[in-house]
Amino acid sequence: MRLSQAATLGVLLSLALILTACGDESTSRSGQATAAPSGARTASRSAADAGCRAQLRPFLGSMDTLREDLAVGLSYEDYLDELGEVRGAYDRIRVDRLPVGCLLVAAGPGERALNRYIDAANVWGDCLATAACETESIERDLQRRWVLASDLLSSAQSGL
Repeated sequence: MRLSQAATLGVLLSLALILTACGDESTSRSGQATAAPSGARTASRSAADAGCRAQLRPFLGSMDTLREDLAVGLSYEDYLDELGEVRGAYDRIRVDRLPVGCLLVAAGPGERALNRYIDAANVWGDCLATAACETESIERDLQRRWVLASDLLSSAQSGL
């Protein structure tokens, strides 16, 4: 059974709220709940943010390079090479070490951007594999997918 994107997002947001609430208090020896020191929360959040940035910057940076190179023009082979670099950076991300907030605001949009770039590669490749297909006939579709990917990439970058 597959969940829709909206259902997945709802589950992740609920989990984020639950986990956030769990980290705000600690229990003293007497069993009384005590608030965690504000500085401890800030330091923990800063470390989590730094970990998020450290893991996602190579991935998002490689996609940003792809986006910039698309603006000046790429051959299909060059596009696939750059997409391979992006995929390699994506594969090196340790998702199990990313905080939930990072997954929601940066990693998720980044992954969806990558999927749009892959979709475009598939459309382009399918056209090239078909003798009757003219690349001009798919240009609009490719541009639409690249714009969606670019918007998602910008969203991921702003989430860092």
